[in-house]
Amino acid sequence: MRLMLTSSLLLLLVLVPVMLWFMARALPETTRHAAERLLATDVARLRDVLDAVEDQPHWRRGVARVERSGDGWAEIGAQGRVLRFHWTERASAGYRLVFEDDRGLRGTWTATWASTPEGLRLRVEESITLRHPWSRLMARVFFDPDAFLTEWFDDLEAELSRRVMTNG
Repeated sequence: MRLMLTSSLLLLLVLVPVMLWFMARALPETTRHAAERLLATDVARLRDVLDAVEDQPHWRRGVARVERSGDGWAEIGAQGRVLRFHWTERASAGYRLVFEDDRGLRGTWTATWASTPEGLRLRVEESITLRHPWSRLMARVFFDPDAFLTEWFDDLEAELSRRVMTNG
C-alpha cells in the first residue's frame, strides 16, 4: 500500500508539471485586447492627459513613479515592476506606443479617438507578447487584461473630470 501511494505521488509530481508545460507551450505568445469608451471631454484635454506621462502616478492606480527620457519613459509600479514605453506615433486621431520590461513582456498600445455629438469615443487596443511559456501560463492565471483596461479607463475618466473641475 505504501509503495502504491508513493508511486502515485511521484507520478503526480512528474505528470502535473509536464501537463502544465504542454498547456503553457500551447498558449499563443501574443494576445490582443481592446476596450472602448465614450468620454465627456475633447481631444485637446485627452491629449494633455496622455502627453503628461509624468503625472500618471497622480491618477493611475498601481503606478508609483514615472521617469521620462526623451520621447519615452519608464513606469515603475507600486511593486517595483518597470515597464519602458516609447512613442511610435502621435497623430491627430490617435497615438501608438511600444512597451517592454526585463521579464520578456513586450507589446503595443494604440489609442484612436473620434469626436461624436455625445462626446469623444476612445478605443484602446493592446497587443501583449510573452515569449516564455511559463510566463504565458502565469499571465493567464494572475492577470486579466480586460479588467486592466477597464481600470485604466476608469482612472482616465476620473482624471479628465478632475481637470475639468480644477481648470474650468
